[in-house]
Amino acid sequence: APALMALAPRPLQGAEALVVGCGRGVDVEIVFEQMRAARVTAIDLDERQVARSRARLAEKAWAGRLCLEVGDVAAMPFADASFDLVVDFGIIHHVPAWQQAVGEISRVLRPGGQFLFEEIPKNVLDSVLARTFTRHPRENRFDQGDFRAECERQGLALGERFEHFHILVFDAFRGAAVKTG
Repeated sequence: APALMALAPRPLQGAEALVVGCGRGVDVEIVFEQMRAARVTAIDLDERQVARSRARLAEKAWAGRLCLEVGDVAAMPFADASFDLVVDFGIIHHVPAWQQAVGEISRVLRPGGQFLFEEIPKNVLDSVLARTFTRHPRENRFDQGDFRAECERQGLALGERFEHFHILVFDAFRGAAVKTG
C-alpha cells in the first residue's frame, strides 16, 4: 500500500472510497487504516467473500462507515460520480470484460477522483505456473500498455504515475489515475 499511495497525486484522507474485489476484507482495512478514507463501499462478485468480510470486519472501530455488497465491477449499481477514490488491488485481471470494468470505474468516480490500482499483466497469466495453479480468463487479457491505454480512453489520466514492479518472480504494475472532466 505505501508504494501505491506514493503515486497518488493528492491526499487520500477523508475520501468516499470504493474497493473493487474486496475478498476477505484485507483491502478494506488498508483503505481505512492506511489511506484514511472517511467511508468505504466494497464489492465482490462472490457472496461468500462478502460474508467473510462482514464477519471479519464487524468489530472494527470504523465498521459503521463501511458498506459491503455483492457486486460486479463490470456492471456496478452505483450512480455516476459517487466516489472520490476507487482502489483495485489486483482484481481487474480476473474480469473477462476488463475494459467495461475500467469504464465503470471511470463512471463512478467524481471529476478529479483517483483510481489506484495494482495489476498483473497477461504474460504472467500465460505462464505455465499461473495456468497450472490459478484460474483466470484466458481471452482478452492485457499488458501494461493495454491497461494504460484503456484508462486514458475512459478519461482516467495517468501521466507519470505508473510503474512496473515484481512480486517474487512475477511482473506486475501499479498506478494512480485521475478522472478528467
